[in-house]
Amino acid sequence: MVPRVTVGQVVKRKAVIVHPGDSIHKVARILAKNKVGSAVVVEDDEIVGIITDRDILNKVVAKEKNPRNVKVAEVMTKNPITIEDDYEVQDAIDKMMDKGIRRLLVTRLGKPIGFVTAADLLAALNMYNTEEPEEEPETEVYGICELCGQYGPLYKVIHEGNEMWVCENCKDLIRGQ
Repeated sequence: MVPRVTVGQVVKRKAVIVHPGDSIHKVARILAKNKVGSAVVVEDDEIVGIITDRDILNKVVAKEKNPRNVKVAEVMTKNPITIEDDYEVQDAIDKMMDKGIRRLLVTRLGKPIGFVTAADLLAALNMYNTEEPEEEPETEVYGICELCGQYGPLYKVIHEGNEMWVCENCKDLIRGQ
């Protein structure tokens, strides 16, 4: 049985908080300093959006806007999709697939605690997947033992460099048991 793994157990990237009035230049420096690709936009203790490195690249840099003059509120993704930290990993995967997103903001009682990516979630599932593959039962081979000539179940052994089919008694003798 696979143990219950919650989204909170998987969070690797802690939430970096920025504000709607911050410049993109400031946010880019904060993202770089923290070595993260996204930040939570908070106003009056409420989550109002997220901003990602892709937002900055596509909505500011690619459009040749000056990052010092563009505010977070102009390019952020409003009303981000969130998930509470006590939900299971599979719930987060389902939500990401349903919404077509690559990052999911994880919250605890509505407050941001971090982000998870699809790769984080799949790695967690893989790590906790403890099912062992079922072994196929060996089919018994019956025939005449090549050493003693007795009829019965046979086992393949290598003796003095030769492959032989022998009964259980001869197998044990060959292996010195």
